[in-house]
Amino acid sequence: MRFGRKSTILLIVSFFVFVYLTLYTTAAHNVARYVYENDSAVVWRSAPSGSFSPWPSGPGMLLILSRMNETDVFIYTYLIKSWLLLGATILLWIGVAIYILKLIRVRFYESPR
Repeated sequence: MRFGRKSTILLIVSFFVFVYLTLYTTAAHNVARYVYENDSAVVWRSAPSGSFSPWPSGPGMLLILSRMNETDVFIYTYLIKSWLLLGATILLWIGVAIYILKLIRVRFYESPR
């Protein structure tokens, strides 16, 4: 079964995007364990501080609260804590699966019998 050039490129790009997004989501939720939030601030539980961008990395081992930068606060508050990042990952998996099934179905019906 052969796919067209456009379909193949789209499948390859989609595969790399959803693999990256899946690995990023898993790593970000693991790093989110080290976040402490109270009424006034969102901080790391230890120092030196961790980061969610460009790739999630946990904070150091010194047990002291360390400040989060604005980017990390945004990613934690709006993407991780709200489960939006996980939802986007799941939707991308579903979208790619539906696209693959659609391509297979179209190729199956187009094939000569």
